Amino acid sequence: MDALNAYILVIILFLGLLCAIHSKSSVEHELPGKKVSFFTLYQLFITGLCGVAVTGDIFNMYVFIEILSLSAYALVGSKGGTSLRAGFTYLVMGSIGACFFLIGIGFLYSVTGSLNIHDLSLLLPPLYGSRTVQAAFIFITVGLGIKMAIYPLHTWLPDAHPAAPSPISAMLSGIMIMVGFYALIRILFTLFPFYYNYGLILLILGLLSMTVANLFAYFQMDIKRLFAYSSIVNVGIITTGAGVAAYILSIEPAGTIPEAASLAMAGALLHIFSHGIGKALVFLGSGNIHATIHTRDLAKMGGIAKDMPYTSYSMSVGLLSLLGMPPLIGFWSKFLILMAVAMAIQSIGGVVMVMTFIIMLFNVIYAATYYLKVTKVLMVERGAARTHEAPFSMVFSVVAFALACLIGGLLLPIPLIRVATRASQIILGGG
Repeated sequence: MDALNAYILVIILFLGLLCAIHSKSSVEHELPGKKVSFFTLYQLFITGLCGVAVTGDIFNMYVFIEILSLSAYALVGSKGGTSLRAGFTYLVMGSIGACFFLIGIGFLYSVTGSLNIHDLSLLLPPLYGSRTVQAAFIFITVGLGIKMAIYPLHTWLPDAHPAAPSPISAMLSGIMIMVGFYALIRILFTLFPFYYNYGLILLILGLLSMTVANLFAYFQMDIKRLFAYSSIVNVGIITTGAGVAAYILSIEPAGTIPEAASLAMAGALLHIFSHGIGKALVFLGSGNIHATIHTRDLAKMGGIAKDMPYTSYSMSVGLLSLLGMPPLIGFWSKFLILMAVAMAIQSIGGVVMVMTFIIMLFNVIYAATYYLKVTKVLMVERGAARTHEAPFSMVFSVVAFALACLIGGLLLPIPLIRVATRASQIILGGG
């Protein structure tokens, strides 16, 4: 296990533990009578996530992705009714993604006879000109692109995340789609050459994801659907960070890792953590509200902080972190990526990096409008029915995530950046 494996695994276990604590009470509200089946599927889900994080075999990675996906399909549709339709859509799209990924793996095996990622990294360089290897690159990228809900392969996510029980929405958004990103960069950066220009591909997809999802997010009044579109925005931010790193490495001389590339990848990896805890917090918080006033309509949550102070203030911390408000943890990850792009403009120049900086900065500012809108509704406006705070286990989880946003940004930004930088060196070949 290397630093990157360990980094992703710790995030999975941290989010998984707090979401499990939240589930102790929230499942009784959202899935009455289904507690045993929920936690059985939840354990399979966590097992699959952990397996993807630690395996060094590309076929085992596929198997673990399918384990977590199958349990996720069932959990998304577990409420019945419209949730079944969302679960079925997710099943269809996920199965298509799995087929593409498996076909890509088959292409690699057909030309190398190996499934071990390290062995493949040694066997593939003489074969980079092969059409089979190039086809494998395309199939794997599309397959994992569906799993991580990158635009335009994101269509399943806006329905699936709101339909799922709140702890599962938190895990789907907070870590599952990010594990898809981890699998993609682990494979692309380890196995395929930068002259395939996937840095530019990742940049374009990341910037499109941010822009399109932001436009949809602003107009959502279903709070979980708003957060679902926000997840696509943040997938775009993370993908953009990885794209910047790959694009720089495709231009710089082989064997060197420029500081801007390392910083961009470190920012992307740190954003997996900052987005994970921030998005898990707001999804769990919306679950707390739904458990007490039985609505996801933002217009009916006005001033709910008066009756649910712990949930509302914690959600406000999460929203401000997702917004990128200093000094919360969400600020540092976005700052690293933007600083890396600024450094790249100085070192390599070019219209690509300039446009990347402008588009990303615009999207970061635009996203602030709907994060602040939700914060204003919860804290300032009026209109929510009188209610009470959620049960202790549900409040505990959201407060713990809020503290993580605060402590990570105020007290631990330098250690966290160092950890993310060490993990980035593994993926960029300097570790």
